[in-house]
Order: sequence, then C-alpha cells, then structure tokens
Amino acid sequence: MQSGDRAIPGFLSLPPSKPTGKWPGLLIFHGTDGLGPQHLEFVTALTQKGYACLLPQWFGGISSRARAIESDPIAAWSDLEPDDLQVFWQTLRNDFRIDENRCALLGFSRGGGLALLAASRLPGVKGVVNFFGLTAWADGYADYRNFNFLSKDNYLSFLKHITCPILTMHGESDTVVPAANSYKLEKICQEYKLTADFHYYPGVEHSFIWPGNIKFNAAANQQTRSLMFNFLEVTLLASAR
Repeated sequence: MQSGDRAIPGFLSLPPSKPTGKWPGLLIFHGTDGLGPQHLEFVTALTQKGYACLLPQWFGGISSRARAIESDPIAAWSDLEPDDLQVFWQTLRNDFRIDENRCALLGFSRGGGLALLAASRLPGVKGVVNFFGLTAWADGYADYRNFNFLSKDNYLSFLKHITCPILTMHGESDTVVPAANSYKLEKICQEYKLTADFHYYPGVEHSFIWPGNIKFNAAANQQTRSLMFNFLEVTLLASAR
C-alpha cells in the first residue's frame, strides 16, 4: 500500500468460499509486538467465517520514509500518519470483492487503541472490536507525533466523534495494559453516550487470546471469540439482509 513516499506492507486475506454478494471487510491492527503468526491465525478464523481481512504492518516494516536516525530502517509506531489510516481504509473498501458498506475495525493492545482512533476519523465504519486496547496510558496518544488533531487537554475527547458500536474485552489481571485503560474508556463512552459493550475477565492476563502464549486462557479466549463473532454478525452480516 502506497502512502505518500512510503510503501506499507500488509496481508489481504479472503474467505475460501465464493460469496453470494460481496464479503464484509475488517481492517485489523496488530499491537506493539508487531505483526506475527498469531495474527495470521486469527485472520484465518475470521476468513473461515466469511470476513475479508486487511492486516497492514502499520509499523515494524521497512520504510522509505525519512527517519531521524537514518541507519534505522524500521518504521516506529509513532511514525504513523493520519493519511496512512485513510490508505488502509480505502484499500479495503475499494476492493471490488468487498462490500464498502459493511466494513469494521479490529485491533489488539496498541492496535486496539488505534482502531478506536481510526473510527473517529474514517467514514462508514460499522463497528470496532477492541482487544485489551492501550487507550489511557500516560502520554500514550501524545506519542502519535503526526496526529496533531488530538487534544492535549483530553486525549480521549476524539471518542465523541465515533458513531458506531464498540466491543471491548480485557483481562482484569493484565500487567502489560492494565484494565484501568478500559475502565476509563468505558466511563468516557458512557459520558458521550456511545454504544459500547465492555467485558472483563478476572484473573486473566494480557495476550490471553494467543494459543501458545504463556498467558493464553482457553476459557476467556472462547468467550471473547463468541462475543466477537456475535458482534460482527449484528454489525456487518445482518446489515446485508
């Protein structure tokens, strides 16, 4: 995907069976751990359910964009430009096999926070699935140095521009992204009267949805996947009927 002077790599994964019409689409953001096999496995589960998925390597890839340290070719997450989000979204929605009116956002950890931010900026977003999103940490959104539209007095004020439903799932024993992130997010969603559903899992850590991870929790993973698929069914698939 070409965004300005930068070519951003990514994966577009399509369902294995032909649709009766066009597929609903998901734009998916990985977290600080970068794009890995666990994300591709997750995408496979989504495509098996009939969702086309675009997974950009929004940081961590080779970039031609000028960097402060020229010897470091790895793009940092703070290098993200607002226009990059538009490019990702247009790439997904402009694909002739995907229904542009049935597209949503999904993200993990830092990517969950980015999915929420993107929902406030992109047109036609039908829903956001936020897995243990990094949203309320000290100076967090401030580190998006190119996103000068964010309010320095209240970095979460962008939430008032979100018009679609939100689903958030978070382990209460998360030591990487404390559940306090989602507690605060839930409070502000209530203040802005957003349609937002929050689910917390006692004793569950960060990255609990990744099989093979030491923090994996099979029961919580099963519950979150069920919630996610039900949410997507209502927000995307049902809208085609």
